[in-house]
Amino acid sequence: MLQKYLSKPLVCLLTTGWLVQPIAANPQTLTYNYNNTNLSQKSFLISQFRPGDSCEANDNLSLFADTFISVCRKASIRREFPSEFLKYYLEDIKSNKSAIGKKAWKLLNDGRFKK
Repeated sequence: MLQKYLSKPLVCLLTTGWLVQPIAANPQTLTYNYNNTNLSQKSFLISQFRPGDSCEANDNLSLFADTFISVCRKASIRREFPSEFLKYYLEDIKSNKSAIGKKAWKLLNDGRFKK
């Protein structure tokens, strides 16, 4: 399943929790072991990570919705966003044709929630 996301290996490894080597984040370098961290440490790492050069959902299909929302969208989106889709890749949400899947994709692209 991860083979289709190899075009952005850092994003893939970071969002699946497999990254244990130091990574560059803004001007700092963080050493990050996903298995031995608490929620505030994970939130700090996410806050230092910018997906690509844009915060458009179509440009970041290899991110989890939760990560994309944390970095690129206002917190108020979480009131309306279907929680069962937070652990889905944006690519999977985009291809989901159910009513709730369409709602999730529409919210991710709604201008009201852009930071």
